[in-house]
Amino acid sequence: MSNVILSGNVSLDGYIEDANGNFDFSVPEEELHLYWNEIVRETGAELMGRRLYETMEPYWTEHAKNPTGAAHTDEFAKAWVETPRYVASRTLETADHGVQLLGPDLGAEVNRIKSEIDGDIDVGGPGLGNSLAELGLLDGFRMVVNPYIVSTGKPFMGPALAGTAWKLIEQRSFGSSVLLRYEKG
Repeated sequence: MSNVILSGNVSLDGYIEDANGNFDFSVPEEELHLYWNEIVRETGAELMGRRLYETMEPYWTEHAKNPTGAAHTDEFAKAWVETPRYVASRTLETADHGVQLLGPDLGAEVNRIKSEIDGDIDVGGPGLGNSLAELGLLDGFRMVVNPYIVSTGKPFMGPALAGTAWKLIEQRSFGSSVLLRYEKG
């Protein structure tokens, strides 16, 4: 059965963006980008919260239509649009670019996706990750820790994960950034 994995690039102190919504500190260099390309190719489905959907979809869909010649980003864009993508939102009424909008019962929708796909479900967005943790549906997480202190902003981990134990299953360096991958302990 598919695992549900929260993924993201984070600051050294655990934030995905600063207080102004900036995440420039986590823009991956080519070697790290190639890792994310591999993850997208292996993923059975991408599940996003609304804000990540509004950031990722227009950018990567347009990039797939108009490749830049940079192999690592062109490859990611192609893999992204070929992967089944879903958005969970309480405010969106429709979704574009072939993305499926999930219904209001998040637990039932995620279990449906798990039964329909081969491979893991890669989750993007801390609010969505927290909601999945509250439902007991989060099986693991992967984060790339970047050497930058944000101090305040949007944290990667939500309160539903407080007090939970996780087992380290992979660690890997990409220049000055470090991948940490965990599963339920």
